[in-house]
Amino acid sequence: MPIWTQPSPPHGFLRPLDVISVEHDRQLTISEWLLEHVDHQQLEPLEENATALLGFLTEDLLLHHKDEEEDLFPLLRHGCKPEDGIDTILAELDHEHAAEGFLVHDISVDIRAIIEGKKPEATARFFESLHIFAEGQQRHISWENKMVLPLAHKRLTSQNLENLGRNMAARRGIDYPGSS
Repeated sequence: MPIWTQPSPPHGFLRPLDVISVEHDRQLTISEWLLEHVDHQQLEPLEENATALLGFLTEDLLLHHKDEEEDLFPLLRHGCKPEDGIDTILAELDHEHAAEGFLVHDISVDIRAIIEGKKPEATARFFESLHIFAEGQQRHISWENKMVLPLAHKRLTSQNLENLGRNMAARRGIDYPGSS
């Protein structure tokens, strides 16, 4: 299933905000897929894709959050003007990332059980957690796409963007284009 893996080409890190935007699109696609299956209480598609889903939640999403929390958000805090209201926006996103982390932990426990050939301990709770996660992702990404990325395009300098791209590439063990 192509939505689960999204390799970031090295040249993409020259345009790190585009990489973040593409990742947002992928996260929305995965959220829609999750809602389709959990709303119909379909465990089989989740079982078939459990390893990929676990990788997305515990690796890809974690990298994305680090890109934002360790690089993008600090750059915005430093580069935005008071009238941008970035502190309020980022405080809400930081809160959502923290809450999402607890939810992802609980979901991951159930997915690991599925990978081991077991059913989740509380299937109804598992479906509800996935539903809350997917809806939260849609709301969160919409907020970032409408508020954060436009400010990043407006306020970040070319040096900021290069540093962001370098750090994103390094976080993934990829050489930044043009690096020796």
